[in-house]
Amino acid sequence: MATLVRIGIFNAETHPLLKHEGRPTFRNFLCELLKIDTKDMNEVVVGEKKIAERILELGHCKERGVAVKAAKTIVFLGLNEQTGIPVSCQSAFAVTCHRMEERLTYSNTEQDMVLLHHEVEVDFPDSKQTERHTATLLEFGKAENGKMISAMALTVGVPVAVGALLLIVNKIKTRGVLRPIVPEVYLPALEIVQAYGIKLMEKTE
Repeated sequence: MATLVRIGIFNAETHPLLKHEGRPTFRNFLCELLKIDTKDMNEVVVGEKKIAERILELGHCKERGVAVKAAKTIVFLGLNEQTGIPVSCQSAFAVTCHRMEERLTYSNTEQDMVLLHHEVEVDFPDSKQTERHTATLLEFGKAENGKMISAMALTVGVPVAVGALLLIVNKIKTRGVLRPIVPEVYLPALEIVQAYGIKLMEKTE
């Protein structure tokens, strides 16, 4: 990651090459970042090997293995391709985000997973007895109507919506910033969340 930062692909400032209507290609822009001569682009092969060598030459990293990994990332994102950069991309960061959105979006056959595990040790002041409470959440993305709904979207979106609903119907009467350990919050929230199929596996030892 540090090598990619040094190359400049996460720079959020407007880049001079991206200011004009005549849009450069991703490869042109990469050559600009890596200071590769583009006078005769037909003879310039900007592949993984060339990129890794240039990263080392510019001193962005010292180890060849690190340079190769950075080069593989750049090629995977398609930052060396001959397609034009969209007008909406005005910075290196915007260019990188655009490519990441294209390359890293889940397909209809891919499924994500969310795993959340909590362990709480409870000491009782009046005795030497202790309890160990565990709560585990395991969710997978679900396919509905031919579209994949990610587990991340479900486990983030549903609880937020439930919280808003409880406020609207005045189930939560206390105002201010509340922690989710308040029974007024978590008891009705867990009931609704579980009705949506998001369940915690709880255990006490």
